[in-house]
Amino acid sequence: MVLKNRKSLIKDIDEHLLEYRPDFKSIYPRGYLLWVINDSIDLAEPFNLDDVYSMRLFIRLRWEIAPGFYKQPQIAAVLAQTQRAAEDRFAELTTERFAPAWEQARQFKDPSEWRRDRYWGEEP
Repeated sequence: MVLKNRKSLIKDIDEHLLEYRPDFKSIYPRGYLLWVINDSIDLAEPFNLDDVYSMRLFIRLRWEIAPGFYKQPQIAAVLAQTQRAAEDRFAELTTERFAPAWEQARQFKDPSEWRRDRYWGEEP
């Protein structure tokens, strides 16, 4: 149910991120963090992530690897296999054969990857 309700999903992911990285409270202005979560949900929509865990993981990877990690061609190809469960796709991406792809994904770290083409100050 959380996955289908945007406000509940933002709240869930926010709580998850703050549990994972409590320092986010002091690093990022609250409005900005909520905006990034909301924007990340929009970015994940084409990948049809069908469970909250996978949505959390997608958004965490934006901080852990790079905000545009999903643009790396091999990673993007697996994420685009929307007929498969998201959990299966992420499991495949953790296999050894994707290690070079994850290293390449780190190149998508430009600050503009966070802001896309929208004003970052908008409300979620």
